[in-house]
Amino acid sequence: MRRPRILIGAILHETNTFNHVLTRLADFEGRYLCLDAATIRARLTGTATEMGGFIQAADAKGWDAELAVAAACGPSGPIAAQDWLRLRGKLLDAPGPFDGVLLALHGAMVTEDESDPEGALLAELRARLGPSVPIVATLDMHANLSRRMVEAADAHFVYETYPHVDHADCAARAAGALERLLVQPPESGRLTRKALVRPPMLDAADHGRTDPPGPMNALLARARAMRDAPGVVSAALTIGFPWSDVAEAGPAALVTTLASVDADPAPPARELAQALWNSRHDTQLDFATPEQAMARARLGRPGDAPLVLADFADNPAAGAHGDSPNLLRAMLDAGLENAAFATLADARAVARARDAGEGARIELTLGGQHTPQQTPPLPVTARVERLHKGAFRAAGPVLRGVGVDMGPMALLRVGGVSVIVASRALAVTDVNLFHALGLDPARLRTIALKSRNHHRAAFGPLAREVMLVDAGGIATMRLGEIGYRNLTRPIWPLDAAAGPDHFAEQEIRHDDLPLARQ
Repeated sequence: MRRPRILIGAILHETNTFNHVLTRLADFEGRYLCLDAATIRARLTGTATEMGGFIQAADAKGWDAELAVAAACGPSGPIAAQDWLRLRGKLLDAPGPFDGVLLALHGAMVTEDESDPEGALLAELRARLGPSVPIVATLDMHANLSRRMVEAADAHFVYETYPHVDHADCAARAAGALERLLVQPPESGRLTRKALVRPPMLDAADHGRTDPPGPMNALLARARAMRDAPGVVSAALTIGFPWSDVAEAGPAALVTTLASVDADPAPPARELAQALWNSRHDTQLDFATPEQAMARARLGRPGDAPLVLADFADNPAAGAHGDSPNLLRAMLDAGLENAAFATLADARAVARARDAGEGARIELTLGGQHTPQQTPPLPVTARVERLHKGAFRAAGPVLRGVGVDMGPMALLRVGGVSVIVASRALAVTDVNLFHALGLDPARLRTIALKSRNHHRAAFGPLAREVMLVDAGGIATMRLGEIGYRNLTRPIWPLDAAAGPDHFAEQEIRHDDLPLARQ
């Protein structure tokens, strides 16, 4: 029997459209950029990534896998048009024919000239492959799920953890669904039908956090229970990415059923969407100020476990610049001792430290390059404690086994604070960043991190408390202060008029779509 031939790829980017620095192909090297099958297998086999999960599933199921591309970049500004064309071309130009497709996408990507490039990519794949070749995609929980994405693919599987530690598990679920779809009768054309329901909101379920448990945990339990119904392929929830100013931004519920089974996906999708809407009452929009954080930090005593401060409004995992020194300024003004700040993205400062050398005392200005009116630069006198090439391997749980490259780094000592300065803006999710520079995070009294929730998987077990701090930045949760132009209105929390009458419901059937070109 001929082995099924499966096209497999991953292109992952979460775009903050308020970050006006274009993302280039070289920026993907901070996580991984693999443009051929040999490199994909060498770098990602056995890792806790979608591609690691896809490779394991394909090998176990005996599929002939065409590994086309694996590219993941930290969230940032829109992708340059020419670089996106190169990445998508690796998938579209892969030599067919194929019996099925497995893709890992983020779901909140924007390029220089396209507000829904992932939807366009899936639509083009559908057009080339025809109506009955199954396409299954994984998505980040914080995807802005578009109708075009849903129309083109047969099923979507969404992360169910935040911090995201289930990349490979999500890939395994997607591969299982593809295996199920490969044996469906293709005579009727499309293999599934779907119901997509979007409540009129920008954020939900406390941004989807599952650790520590929050409202998202109960929503996911409800979705999982729906999957036991006959004919259900998937029941998924997305939280959306509110810093991407696109028409279809925000949370969504998506239920997918087999076209060959008499199962209506609309009622369960409506139920999940209503639960998302109800979760707005449990969604935190107001956070601690730097002054409040310093008051808490001063309560620490020698021998205490560290207080972890999440500098989330400048979080690179939300596409922010990662160069705001506002929280660091507060830490220095408060005279904190045995503290660390990680990381400040400032390649110029790293170069200055490298030129001075380890042990040197230098005067320099840190951060504030991109939005100086909101996050002004910070002049300091610092001692260069250590220089580092910036590459290390993640211990996990997030991205376990993946090589991370933050570009050249410097550890600076400013007063009682150890400041890690990096050349690339990447969120801090892994303790090995500290170990690479000779710091033991468990022995610190205060740790400030450019992160929101992903850090909890690694740093939560070390901390006496985790505190989210809004010290300013383009990933603030003060959503009413953001200059949106493209959202579908009304929408909560921006508009008081937003309510159940504004739910957007779309049922997508295999028989009401035009056949793709052959």
